[in-house]
Amino acid sequence: MTAFSVGLLQGFVHCAGMCGPFVLAYSLALGGDSGARSPVSLRMILLKAHLPHNLGRILSFTILGALFGAIGSFVNVASKTTGIQATAAFVGGTLMVLWALDEWRTGHGASFLERYSLLRNKGIQENLRKWMNRRDPLGAFFAGMLLGLHPCGLLFAMLISAAAAGSALKGGLLLFAFGIGTIPSLLAVATAGFYGRKRLQGRLFSNLAATLIALSGILFILRGMVINNWIPSVNPWLF
Repeated sequence: MTAFSVGLLQGFVHCAGMCGPFVLAYSLALGGDSGARSPVSLRMILLKAHLPHNLGRILSFTILGALFGAIGSFVNVASKTTGIQATAAFVGGTLMVLWALDEWRTGHGASFLERYSLLRNKGIQENLRKWMNRRDPLGAFFAGMLLGLHPCGLLFAMLISAAAAGSALKGGLLLFAFGIGTIPSLLAVATAGFYGRKRLQGRLFSNLAATLIALSGILFILRGMVINNWIPSVNPWLF
């Protein structure tokens, strides 16, 4: 639920700005002679183009979440030999809190990661351009998968959450929920590509999402402490 809420809140502030230009350009290209088309026809174009795009993006998120969750589970298994269990929860929870602090301070937490984006690679750029230019569901799907690999700060924070969960299944589900949460914002941007661009701005949603991530980080840290019997399990359903 937290991952979905973060995706929903940050989607309109962060994702709309980060991936919005790609989505908007795609909608503008599809729109073309939108004035000559009926509203029903335009909605069908949006659905056929952007539904597979979002499915591709969410698939990339889910695979990455499962991968990081698996890494977290391996870290937990290895850490048992030192007598400290749930190490992934400690590390992941701490990094989530640090990301939230940076988000509160700058409004764009861990933005330095964006310089390592795969989209800077010319080969990736050419493939992304190729899939977007196809303007069919399959092209939209693969374009969405490539955009899902863009290592922005928000995605990094969610992947750390997946690692802290310490399970490939939990990590995959967490990123799946996050991806679902980002759909409304990107569909809003896609719609704006036909009917006039309007961007939501402000720090309110950004700060709320950062607060949710910070609270989740604290819960992961507490979970690790409970597993090691350092503190009592006050409320078992939280852990």
